[in-house]
Amino acid sequence: MDDAETMKKFKAELKAPYSFIPDPEGKVVALYDVKMPVMSLANRYSFVIGEDRKVLKVQSGKDALDPTEAIAACPIKAKKKT
Repeated sequence: MDDAETMKKFKAELKAPYSFIPDPEGKVVALYDVKMPVMSLANRYSFVIGEDRKVLKVQSGKDALDPTEAIAACPIKAKKKT
């Protein structure tokens, strides 16, 4: 349940080519039911959402810390320079 600045830094550190969604109020966490039991923290999850809004890939826990699979599943490709 990170704020926009935290997500911006995390994205930069990973050099991720896709967007991160800040969720300081936990609204997305509630929608995807990924809150840790008893604690007011979210478990780390990565969801790759396609242009048609379908979930293409889900990673959780320690797997979500390595963005390699999420990047590979991401439909957004860098535009070629001409």
